[in-house]
Amino acid sequence: MKNRSKESWIRWYEDGMSFETMRESHEWAYSVIYNEIGNIFDGYKTKDEKIATALVFELVRSNTLNGERFNLFSDVEKINNQLIFKVWVKKIEGSHEDN
Repeated sequence: MKNRSKESWIRWYEDGMSFETMRESHEWAYSVIYNEIGNIFDGYKTKDEKIATALVFELVRSNTLNGERFNLFSDVEKINNQLIFKVWVKKIEGSHEDN
């Protein structure tokens, strides 16, 4: 069993959302959870791989376009035979948002 204590500081957002298509997942991730990660919450847990993928894409895109504001992490964990996809960020000290 892996030691997950490194994640004990993370404020997780979990909601159980799931979508049929990547487009729906991307629209939801970009309009809802994207603005909360790094602000209200540090990370997001989902059973929907499409949402996690869309969120990673948008967070990397934001770091690319606006300058690096945070380090981005992702992982997958199996709990009770269910895959849980996790995406989280850690703000970079001295980034332009800290000023």
